Amino acid sequence: MQNKFISTICVSPNDTIREVLRKMGENDPAKTNLPAGIVVVTDRQRKVLGIVTNGDLRRGLSRDMMLDDSVSGVMNKNPFLIEGPISDREMLSHAMDKIKQESWHADKLNKIIVVDKSKKLLELMSLYDIWHRSDTRFKHIGIVGLGYVGLTLGLTLANLGFKVKGLDANPEIGKLLKKGKTHFYEAGLETLLCDNYGINFSAVSDFLGKNICDIYFITVGTPLGPDNKPNLSYLESAARTVGGILKRGDSVILRSTVPMGSTRTVVIPILEKESGLKAGEGFFVSFAPERTIEGKALEELRHLPQVIGGVNRASADAAANIFNVMTHSIITVESLEEAEMVKLVNNTYRDVTFAFANEVSLIAKKWGVDTHRVIDAANYGYERARVPKPSPGVGGYCLEKDPYIFIDSAGKKGYIPLLFQNARAVSELMVNHVLSEIESFLKKEKKQAQKTKIVILGFAFKGKPVTSDVRGSSTIKIVEHLQKKGYRNIHGFDPAVVKSDITRFGVSHVGDIKKGIRGADVVLVMNNNPHFEELNIRPLLAVSKKPVLMFDTWGIYNEEEVKKAEGVIYNKL
Repeated sequence: MQNKFISTICVSPNDTIREVLRKMGENDPAKTNLPAGIVVVTDRQRKVLGIVTNGDLRRGLSRDMMLDDSVSGVMNKNPFLIEGPISDREMLSHAMDKIKQESWHADKLNKIIVVDKSKKLLELMSLYDIWHRSDTRFKHIGIVGLGYVGLTLGLTLANLGFKVKGLDANPEIGKLLKKGKTHFYEAGLETLLCDNYGINFSAVSDFLGKNICDIYFITVGTPLGPDNKPNLSYLESAARTVGGILKRGDSVILRSTVPMGSTRTVVIPILEKESGLKAGEGFFVSFAPERTIEGKALEELRHLPQVIGGVNRASADAAANIFNVMTHSIITVESLEEAEMVKLVNNTYRDVTFAFANEVSLIAKKWGVDTHRVIDAANYGYERARVPKPSPGVGGYCLEKDPYIFIDSAGKKGYIPLLFQNARAVSELMVNHVLSEIESFLKKEKKQAQKTKIVILGFAFKGKPVTSDVRGSSTIKIVEHLQKKGYRNIHGFDPAVVKSDITRFGVSHVGDIKKGIRGADVVLVMNNNPHFEELNIRPLLAVSKKPVLMFDTWGIYNEEEVKKAEGVIYNKL
C-alpha cells in the first residue's frame, strides 16, 4: 500500500531551494514513516525526475547558489530506482544485490525509491524499514567462532531456514564439520549438522565474495589469564574480522561473555575503525547473552527468553527480528551494559549457590553428619529453600570463569565483591578436600604411590545434562595434583568423553569398567552422568583390591548397599 504522505515530499523541478528546505523541515518521520532529509523531484504525473538530499543542498549552496534558485540545479538526475510494486523480500533482495555488487553511496542505502514501469513514484523508504518489515530468514548470517555457543546457535538458525556460514580460527573444525562430525558432544547436534550442511549451513574460511553476510554473531571465547583477568584478544580479533567486511545496514550481535562495557568500549571502536561506519547509524550493534546449558543447548535456544540490549533501539529491534524466529520470548533491556550484566548475574548466582552447598558439606563433614540428608530435609516442603547437592568443585568453562569477569567489571568501578571471590575460593577447597580424603585413606592403608591404582569415573565437568566438555573439570585438577604427588597409575572413564580427551592428561583410558576397576585401590566418581546410576556397583567393586576406597562424590549409590560389599570403604561429600 502506498504511503498516504508521499505527496508531502514531492517537489517540482521549478520549485526553489527555499521551498525544498521547507518541505524537508515539515517532514516528521515518526508521523509520515518517510526518511528525513530528502525530497523527490517529479513532473505533474508524479514521474520521478530526480531526488534532492540535504547533502545535495549543502553542495549547491557552497557553489554560491541562492535560496530562490531552481532546485533542478542541485538535484540528482540519476537516482537508483527499484521497479515495483514488489514484496519487501524482493525489494531487499534488489537492495542487497546492489550493495554487494556496487559501491553504493550512503544516501542511497537510506533512501530507496520504488517506482512503477513508467517511473511513477510509488514509495520511498529506508533500508532499515525494508529490513524491519521483511522476512528475517531471508538474511544471511555469519557466525564467528564455532564452539559450544556458535555451532549450536548456527545450526539452530540454519534449521529454521536461515542461510548460515560459520568461521572458526581453527581450520580443523571446518574440515570436521564438512565430514558431518562435530568436535564436541551435544544431544542432537550431529543430526542437525547432517540435515543442514551444504543446504543452509556451511563452514567457510572468510566472509568475502559469495560468503558475504548481513548479520554477524560473535561467539568467541574470553578466557582468563594467569591473574584471573579476562583476555579479550579473541574478541578483538573477531571484531577486526567482522569490521573489515561490514557494509551499511549490517547487524553485529555479540554472544561472547565479556566484562561490562566491552561491547561499547572495545568492540564498537574496532568495528567503526575497520568499516568506516558509525555504530547505530551505519550498522546495528547489540549484545544478546548466551545462557544455554551444555547438554540441552538445542532445546533451550528455542525456549529460553532471549535478552537483548542495543547501542540504540534500532539495533535491539534488528536483533529481536532474528530471535523472534527462534523463540517468542524476547526481553529488551535499556543498554548494552545491562545485557552484558545479565549473563554475569546468571552464572555468578549459580556459582555462589553451588559454593554454598559445598561449604555446607565441609561443615557437615566436621560434625560427622550426612550432608545429603541435611539438604533433603532443609528443602523438603520448604518453598524458600532450593539448596543444591554438593559437588567436587564447581567447574566448567563458564562457571569457573564468569564470576572472575564479574569481579573484574566491579573492580573497574572501585568495588570489590567479596561474596563472589569467596564462592570461588570454596570451590577450590572442594578439590583439596577430595584429594585430602584420598591421601588420608592411602596413608592409613600404607599404600605406596607408585603401586596405587586409581580409577576415576567422570571426566566431563558435569554429568547432567550429558556433555563431553572437560574444560574447567575438577577431575583434571585432581588428576594433575595426584600426578604431582607421584600417583601415575590413573585410569579414567566417561561415556560422553572421547578417548583422546582422557589420555591427553596422562590417564589410561578405560573401555570396559569391570576390567578397569579390577585391582583398583581407589574408585572415584567425579560426575553424575546417568550411565553411572545404571551400574551395578557391588559386583564391580568385588574385583577391586581390598580395602578399596569408593569415593562417590555425588552420592549416586545407596550407601548401605555399597557398604555390604566386603572390603569397601564408602565416602561421599
